[in-house]
Amino acid sequence: MVKLSTLSFLVGSAALQTSHGFVTVPQSAAISTRTMSPNDSSINAADGDNDTAVGVQDISLAPLGDDHEAVGEMMAQSVAAWLDEEWMPQEVHVKMGTSVKNTYVTCRGKGLDQVADIMTEVTDDLYARWSEYNADAFVNAWDVGNYVADYLIAKSGSETCGCSTKPV
Repeated sequence: MVKLSTLSFLVGSAALQTSHGFVTVPQSAAISTRTMSPNDSSINAADGDNDTAVGVQDISLAPLGDDHEAVGEMMAQSVAAWLDEEWMPQEVHVKMGTSVKNTYVTCRGKGLDQVADIMTEVTDDLYARWSEYNADAFVNAWDVGNYVADYLIAKSGSETCGCSTKPV
């Protein structure tokens, strides 16, 4: 009988050790094709990448306009509709949508315009007050935060991936 913690297997021509069911790769064996720029958080293409490689691009929320209250209200309605459709109509969905709206308006008022920052703030705000939602919610704060990110990306006209939740 072979223990999983001592089992190794082959991937291509490299033998990888496993530990407690996870592949362990020595740091020196880790392969990276991108490097961080020392002066900012952008990602630079590695040697050998084509000239069109630009790394992760920011998503502009400019197409959403400057009426953050209206955008937040549309997003609140979308969150509630999505949850109602996914589960069943509940008042808690409206409350979570209102929280999302308030967080979005606050973030945009502070000048935050990065989807990841807004998603994280939405999630943190919901999580901090989760006791208000927990008894009736079938989702968690991160589910709602991820929906908000998908919503903002889609509504800004940016390209989405096939796994993104379609906004309601």
